[in-house]
Amino acid sequence: METHSLRNRLVYPKENIYFAFVALFSILSYILLAFSIIGIVIILALILVSLLFHGIMVGGIRRNGVRISEKQFPEIYEKAVLTSKEMGLQDLPDIYVIESEGVLNAFATRFFRRNMVVLYSGIFELTARGAEKEVLFVLAHEFAHLKRKHVIISLLLLPAMWVPFLGNAYLRACEYTCDRYAAFYIKSFEASRDALTMLAIGKELYPKVNKQAYMEQLQTETGFFVWLNEKLSTHPHLPKRIYALSKVFAEESTVELKEPKGRIWLGIAGSVLTLTILSGGLWIGYKSLKKMDLWTETVMGIEGTTALMNAASENDTEMIHTLLADGEDTEEMDADGNTALHWAVSYGQYDSAALLLENGAEPNTADNYQTTPLMSAVFNEDTEMAMLLLEYGADPAVKDADGYTAYDYAADFENTELMDILQP
Repeated sequence: METHSLRNRLVYPKENIYFAFVALFSILSYILLAFSIIGIVIILALILVSLLFHGIMVGGIRRNGVRISEKQFPEIYEKAVLTSKEMGLQDLPDIYVIESEGVLNAFATRFFRRNMVVLYSGIFELTARGAEKEVLFVLAHEFAHLKRKHVIISLLLLPAMWVPFLGNAYLRACEYTCDRYAAFYIKSFEASRDALTMLAIGKELYPKVNKQAYMEQLQTETGFFVWLNEKLSTHPHLPKRIYALSKVFAEESTVELKEPKGRIWLGIAGSVLTLTILSGGLWIGYKSLKKMDLWTETVMGIEGTTALMNAASENDTEMIHTLLADGEDTEEMDADGNTALHWAVSYGQYDSAALLLENGAEPNTADNYQTTPLMSAVFNEDTEMAMLLLEYGADPAVKDADGYTAYDYAADFENTELMDILQP
C-alpha cells in the first residue's frame, strides 16, 4: 500500500503545470514562424544544425567512451538492466562512461531513436568503493528523463527555453521528478541522499556531511541573489533537492524547513527600482546626447552638424521651435553641405521640414554634390514631401553635379506620381 502511494507521487506536481505553459508557448512560436518562408527556413536550419552537432558529440562518445555491458562491468550492468525494466523502459539505454577530469555529472540523450546515458568517470569510480547504490541513483535519474520523454520533447520546447525563468522552471521541475523516480526504483532513500550530497562536496567527503545541517542552509543561506541564481538555473539547489526527497520518502522524520522570503522580495523590489532608475538615466542621457553635435559627428561620422540638424532628423519640433527662437541659423551647413532641411527631408520628417520652411528655410539650397532637398525627397520616393517643397518654391529644374534634375531621378525610379508633379 505504501509502495503504491509512493508510486503515485513520483511526478513532481509542478512539472505538468510548467509543461503546459512551455508547450503552449513553443507551439505558438512554431506556428508564427511557419507563416513565413524565412520562419520555415529558420526552423529547418535549427533542426539540421542541432542534429549535426548532436551527432558529432554522440559519435565521439560512442567511440571513445567505455560502454557498460555484460562484458564490461557486468555487476553494475545487471543492476541497471533490472532498474530499467522495473521503471518500464522497453529497452535498456546504451550506457557509456567518459573521462571527466574530476567533474561529477551525467546526462541522458537520444539520437535517431537510440537512447543513451552518459556517466562521467568521476561518478562511476564510486563503484570501486562499494557505493554502487549511489551510482545507480544517478543512472536511474537519467533513465527517468528517458521514461518521462524529457529528452524527446526538448526540441519541441526549444523556443520556451529562451524565455527567462519559464523554461528553467520546467527543467527544475523535471529534476525533482527524476530524483523521485530514481530514489523509488533503487529502493534506497539514504543512497539517493548521499548521491546528491556527493554532487555538492565530492566523492571523498560526502559520507562525512551532516545532511540535516546541509538542508538547513535553505533557511540560513538566503537572499535575492541566492533566489535569482536558482531561478536562472536548470537544476534546483542541492539542499532543496535533498529536502524535497526527504519530504516524500522520510516525511515523518523530516524537520519542516521554510525559506525566508522577506529579503527576496526586498531584493526584487530594489532590483526593479535600480533598473528603472538606470534605464531612465540612460534614456535621458541618450536623448540629451542626440541633441548635441557630438552625437552625429561620432555615431554617423558627419562633421559640422548642429543641434538643429539633429532635431530635424528626429522630428523634434519642440526642440526646433526652441532653437529657432534662440537664433539658430536654418542655412548653416555640415561638412557635406547639408542644411537642417536636408536632414529633415532625408529622414522623411514631414513636420520638421514644414516647420523649417515656415521659418524661412531655403528649399533650393544644394549640398556639396549639388543635391537639393527636392532631389532627396525623390530619392526617398516621398511624394508628400516633394509636394511640400514645391509649395514653398523648390525648383524641379535645378541640376545636380551629374546634370540630373529631380524629374530625371523620378523617371529613373519609374515613379509616375512624382513624374506628374515634377513635369517641366
